[in-house]
Amino acid sequence: MMQASCHCGDVTVELLQPIDLVTSCNCSICYRYGAIWAYFSPQNVKISSLKSETKTYSHGDKLIDFHHCTGCGCITHYTPTELGNADRMAVNLRMFKRDILEQVNIRYFDGADSWAFYEPNVTQKALTSSV
Repeated sequence: MMQASCHCGDVTVELLQPIDLVTSCNCSICYRYGAIWAYFSPQNVKISSLKSETKTYSHGDKLIDFHHCTGCGCITHYTPTELGNADRMAVNLRMFKRDILEQVNIRYFDGADSWAFYEPNVTQKALTSSV
């Protein structure tokens, strides 16, 4: 079991299974958020907040809601909308300690153009590094 939180500590994320699938996407929103996504079935993740519910944002095809802390603004996770895949959500690994992110293999997904996975060049790897 692994735990993480947003910057202010209000929103906590608890993983009930090991991290398996990790992606860095360059679509317009993921690029701006700077998120590194780990994917889970919703029953394997516990999200809690001390003060208030997270705020959501959905764009484009409205398949997922991006959740952020109302205090510090960190993007913590996304969940499916009624239109999305009900058995898949993602957690932003940037909420975890750096050593967690450094232990996983990141797949790079071209969500901006080809909708295919690719091997990043050195500059692209630097953009997603945990340094």
